[in-house]
Amino acid sequence: MKNNRVKEYYETEAVDYNKEFYESDSKYPTLRYRQNYILKMIKNLNLPESSVILDAGCGPGDLLLSLDQNFKALFGIDIAEEMISIANKKLVSHKNKNITFNCGDIENLNFNDSQFDIIVCSGVVEYLKDDIIWMKEIKRVLKPDGYLIINVTNKYSVRKWTSGFVEKLKSIKVIFNFMNFIKVKVLHKGKIHYFPFKPRVHSPSKFDKYLVNNGFEKITHNYFDFAVLPSPFDTLFGFITTPIKKHLEKYSEKNMKFNGTGYIVCMKQVAR
Repeated sequence: MKNNRVKEYYETEAVDYNKEFYESDSKYPTLRYRQNYILKMIKNLNLPESSVILDAGCGPGDLLLSLDQNFKALFGIDIAEEMISIANKKLVSHKNKNITFNCGDIENLNFNDSQFDIIVCSGVVEYLKDDIIWMKEIKRVLKPDGYLIINVTNKYSVRKWTSGFVEKLKSIKVIFNFMNFIKVKVLHKGKIHYFPFKPRVHSPSKFDKYLVNNGFEKITHNYFDFAVLPSPFDTLFGFITTPIKKHLEKYSEKNMKFNGTGYIVCMKQVAR
């Protein structure tokens, strides 16, 4: 089962994942850009403090810990127990005690119907078999006029043009070790990630249409994690590409489907 492989992978990678994407001083911190866009989306909704929020796929918990609004209740769930362990350790010294982190599965949510005003689902659906079960669960626990903030991997991004070839190279141990050595020791970047499963990719426009067909209306979107060259050249020539990618973040709300590897959309569920 794919979910089991995803769980096992992130149980093993949780500590390094947290360190690389949230604690390290990266010149282009892609997941922090993603987090900031989500926080801005939530802020712009101007919801009352009585709102209840779910972060489905919360990872090490930084999104909920970064919310400066004093909402009534914040819930974070993740399929990996080690991610939840890291999140709870961060929570100990945090001033907001309205946050709860627990293990959970987006395809089998242990929450009441119409419980949440906002559901965030970031870095999750690409690891699921399809978009049917999670959609039913999200619609069940989201209030009729609630908001969904969700992201997918953009299939049209220039970085993805060579992804099939690169993944085949990674599957060869000698080549993988060489590529990892170059990235870590020479380029001084995070290690190369090799998934023992194939994450899905989406067309942003078709994903928007899918959400609309399931009873949502679009509020806004952001592209993030920009690329200007196919993988691995975008990383190898980072001294040239990184300043360009950071500049492209200024156009995050535009139609940047050939450069933005990630796509976040904010939708409102239409009451019926």
